[in-house]
Amino acid sequence: MTTPLLEAQAHLTKSCEVMAGLIPRFVPPPIDPKPPALYFDVLVASIIGQQLSVKAADTIEARFRGLVSALTPESVRALDPTLMREQGLSHSKIAYIHNLADAFLAGELDADELAELPEKDISQRLTAVKGIGPWTAEMFMIFGMGRPDVWSPGDLGLRKAVWALFGEDADLTAVSDVWSPYRSYASLYLWKLWDDEKPQSPKATK
Repeated sequence: MTTPLLEAQAHLTKSCEVMAGLIPRFVPPPIDPKPPALYFDVLVASIIGQQLSVKAADTIEARFRGLVSALTPESVRALDPTLMREQGLSHSKIAYIHNLADAFLAGELDADELAELPEKDISQRLTAVKGIGPWTAEMFMIFGMGRPDVWSPGDLGLRKAVWALFGEDADLTAVSDVWSPYRSYASLYLWKLWDDEKPQSPKATK
């Protein structure tokens, strides 16, 4: 049985020599689509992780999850903000999580509806909530929804990996278009390359 990963690997290998060289070298993290019932949970975790190291984000998230039996709009809204602050959340992130909870409670965001929307509309809905920017929406679509063809042009790791592989003059959009409809999977390999090796672009080494 062909899996989405195998389909992506076949397409990326055929369409791009650079990807053909990366795929045998790295094992990408899985894209594990979550059910709509967990979309709020995933988005809260994404907000907690904004501008933090993985270790710091994991620590704060674990403390925060310890306050409730499940992360839902209702459970989050019932929490004392002071208690949330004591777990390491900044005032701004508490406000962002409240904004997200309010959007779900008001019906401005509906998980089942989000699951059926195209990527452009998902991004528009999510970024209308203060505290959720394009990057957070893109990461949610990749790792929360399992969408196979999401590209995050503002992600620094992706940008640096592309520049290292294709040169600092490379057009990120043009490069990524070759990988469609599996740009999410291409991103996994680029992140692995950047995280494991931190390669320098050709111009930077001169």
